[in-house]
Amino acid sequence: EGLQQGTRDVVGAMHSSHQQAQGSVSQVEQAVAALQRIGEAVGVINDMNLQIASAAEEQSAVAEEINRNVAGIRDVTESLSGQAQESAQISQSLNELANHQQQLMGGFRV
Repeated sequence: EGLQQGTRDVVGAMHSSHQQAQGSVSQVEQAVAALQRIGEAVGVINDMNLQIASAAEEQSAVAEEINRNVAGIRDVTESLSGQAQESAQISQSLNELANHQQQLMGGFRV
């Protein structure tokens, strides 16, 4: 009788250990699945970071191009301003010459 009880106790302990082992396996499988999902999420975040970095580089390149264009427009504007001032001076000189010629012609009578 004592041997049978001891055997039953051992069988019960083995059954309990088996159930605990199965529970542990299930928990490990759940942990592995969670880690896989975390890994996938990290991959998505990395992809997003690459896209953001690429977009930032493109924006920087566009900003540099705009800056170059604005500088070019400024240079052309300065040149045109100088040419306009020069044209105004030439027009003033031509006007003075025309007035002088008109005065000279006023001295001749037919």
